[in-house]
Amino acid sequence: MAGIPVPHRVGEPQMEADFTPGTLDEGLVDRLSRFLEESEPVLFSPGTVPDPFSDSQDMYVRVGIMTDGTWVWQLAWADYVQYHQVAPPSNFLDHIISLNFTAPELTIERTLEIAEAEGLPLPE
Repeated sequence: MAGIPVPHRVGEPQMEADFTPGTLDEGLVDRLSRFLEESEPVLFSPGTVPDPFSDSQDMYVRVGIMTDGTWVWQLAWADYVQYHQVAPPSNFLDHIISLNFTAPELTIERTLEIAEAEGLPLPE
């Protein structure tokens, strides 16, 4: 188990919770990971941070904040799903399934609104 940021609806407070590897149905791994990775970036960093689900000092996850216009999550969730089969919260997973694992296109204006609602730095 590892305490990591929980995916949340836009504008809701960011929280952390413990999640357990191996809790996601294997049949969902690829489609879910792709959705989490290919949605709209709100904030992206070229860096990485240590993987909280790995004992290896050589395992890292990507840094960034992603959205589908309704929910916001850390880009690292794509790695948690792909490499460790960590199941996200059920209401978030249900939302993604309802979209048939296809994130809607967002305008730059909507993405900036989400960044502001999340308290992220905005470009000048």
